[in-house]
Amino acid sequence: MMTSSAIVAESELLSKVVRLLLRVDNKICAVVLIGSFAWFPDLARDIDIVVITESNLPTDAYWDAVADFPKPVDVVVLRKGEKAKGLVLALRVGVLLWGDEGAVKEAIENMPVPTLKDAHDWLDLARDALREGLTETDPDRQDKRFRNAFNLLFEAARVAAMWFLDTEEGRWGELRRQLPNPFAEQFRQFINTLHIAYWYDGDYPQERVEEEFERWHREVLAFIDGLRQLKGA
Repeated sequence: MMTSSAIVAESELLSKVVRLLLRVDNKICAVVLIGSFAWFPDLARDIDIVVITESNLPTDAYWDAVADFPKPVDVVVLRKGEKAKGLVLALRVGVLLWGDEGAVKEAIENMPVPTLKDAHDWLDLARDALREGLTETDPDRQDKRFRNAFNLLFEAARVAAMWFLDTEEGRWGELRRQLPNPFAEQFRQFINTLHIAYWYDGDYPQERVEEEFERWHREVLAFIDGLRQLKGA
């Protein structure tokens, strides 16, 4: 689990979320912050929380607990001992706000390292998001789809790096440090452009989105293929 200096200024806000959740469930083992709020709280549109609990309360109880919070809060509930599955990567890079780190480790332990196929699946999802954006008529929704398309390209690169390094580590800074050159430098560019500038900031070239997507799609695909060749897979 991780700590993040980016959320220090928002500690009181997050503490209120934790208190509201504990008020409704005194059997919570851990409360984990995932998603963009963990890194760029000033840009995040909502707060994504994973609750690990020993209780059998319905998920609606947690949603109701934070329904009137000034900032939208999304809550995913895991029962203690349940495997995280699709939340594994999010929990690996998440921030423990309250509770037992061991409960989080239990949820993600023995879960497989991502595969090369997973990386290509992220590439396919990125192209799907681009196509949806190109047919979207609402400007705000179109912007979200385009930003998501670029970030999914970044996720493809991140998953490929995890596969290459045979690691469960999902933090992009740590992956960059472990990758050999020139892949480390390529990955740094993916972080700065696809993940931060285009997704978080929305600062992508709007007048030539499709052309820019295709350029970065080729870059990420070459990155993945380069890692595959280097590993001899």
